Amino acid sequence: MSEFYQFAVDKFIFRVKKGLLYSKDDVWVKIEESHVRIGVTDFHQMSGGDILFVELPKVGSKVKHLEAVAQFETIKAVYEVVSPLGGAVAETNKKLEDKPEIINEDPYGEGWLFQLSPDSFGEDARQLLTAEQYFELMKGKIETERKKL
Repeated sequence: MSEFYQFAVDKFIFRVKKGLLYSKDDVWVKIEESHVRIGVTDFHQMSGGDILFVELPKVGSKVKHLEAVAQFETIKAVYEVVSPLGGAVAETNKKLEDKPEIINEDPYGEGWLFQLSPDSFGEDARQLLTAEQYFELMKGKIETERKKL
């Protein structure tokens, strides 16, 4: 059984990793022991194309739920990353400073952005989606974009 839900459109395959939580803003959350790991979804990174630069939040900084806390730049545009939870930034992915393209290569693994010690996980987490719910949302976003073309 695959660890991903997959949706093919033309030559593109969009993947949603099972077992993670997701925001409507195309960000994934992995619950770990004392914190959560956060990154952008495959759909989010594919929408922008090749990532050239990433700006991450500072370790120790406080972020608010649904606040723009990071951004990545592609040939097309600059994309904001909205935090799905409020809390303190515990760690950032230092590898991305020299190799931001890791996000394109492995958005659910080595391309994670930062770790957060959440303030009140329960309250903010109620707005998060399961992988299956996000997969359906993502398919709707893709279909909406296709109709514009």
